[in-house]
Amino acid sequence: MLTDKEMEILRLRQQGLKQTEIAKKLNITQPAISKFEANIQKKIEGATRLVKEVKKLGIKLEL
Repeated sequence: MLTDKEMEILRLRQQGLKQTEIAKKLNITQPAISKFEANIQKKIEGATRLVKEVKKLGIKLEL
């Protein structure tokens, strides 16, 4: 599950803001934004793998 900060960063990226702009807006460093984005990517990849494995097992997910 994504944290509130990660969701906020995703929303700002969706609006077209760059890392430096997001960092200024959230009053954190650009390397911190990079770290948040890396964590988001890992979580999304993990969730994707989990869904694929569940489907292989024939388990139907209700979302």
